[in-house]
Amino acid sequence: MRNKIIVIGAVALLAYALGTRTPRVQVKNRESVGHQVVRLWNDPRARKRRRKAANKAAAAAKKRAKKTLHDLRA
Repeated sequence: MRNKIIVIGAVALLAYALGTRTPRVQVKNRESVGHQVVRLWNDPRARKRRRKAANKAAAAAKKRAKKTLHDLRA
């Protein structure tokens, strides 16, 4: 039982140490939240992800509409 407590404590300590070392989002000191939002919105990678998500959602909606129409006719 004592060994289990030691192992759990060691794992918790390791998780804490690794968690505190992870990189965080870099925010410039005087940058306002609104400016951050605009900067992130205009980021080319974010635009690409939004476009992919929109295309995927449109394809799923079209597929669902086709299936619903097929079920209504049957």
